[in-house]
Amino acid sequence: MPELQGAVSDGIKENYYSKSMQWSKLKSKVKELLCPELKDRVDFYLTSYRKSHDEADKVWITIDRQKVFSCKHYPYEWAEREAYYDGLSQVEAKELLSLNEIHNPKDFGEAMRNYLNLPIREALQSSTPLIRAFAIIDRRIGKRTIKAMKVSDSEHTLIKKFYNLRCSVS
Repeated sequence: MPELQGAVSDGIKENYYSKSMQWSKLKSKVKELLCPELKDRVDFYLTSYRKSHDEADKVWITIDRQKVFSCKHYPYEWAEREAYYDGLSQVEAKELLSLNEIHNPKDFGEAMRNYLNLPIREALQSSTPLIRAFAIIDRRIGKRTIKAMKVSDSEHTLIKKFYNLRCSVS
């Protein structure tokens, strides 16, 4: 199916398939792009409850079956509400929560979709930490590019974990 004309959000051209993709398909598309050494080591999970809110409740990532990242709906919602009560705008609250590594499961799925639609070099330069993390473990990124990367101590925890993992197999 051809790409939708004019469907651009934050400089990312959205593809019809990724916009309507179910979790299982989205997960398999992202896993297809993992470097071969990590395909069986990195996994993505999502839990959603029928009679709860309409979104995913919890999303997490494992490396060698050990949870290294998770985001949950209610803790995010509570932190967002607290930021609002502290006088922050919605945009400011979202930025603050991202800096504190408190993510909404909805944002995780959105980051996966955006990652699939970005050229790999743009994904590596993305201001969204989840997109950058996915790009680091992408098979299209070579050993020299990984070794040339500078990952500081202030980077998102997932970026550091994926970077160290990728360096260990390159």
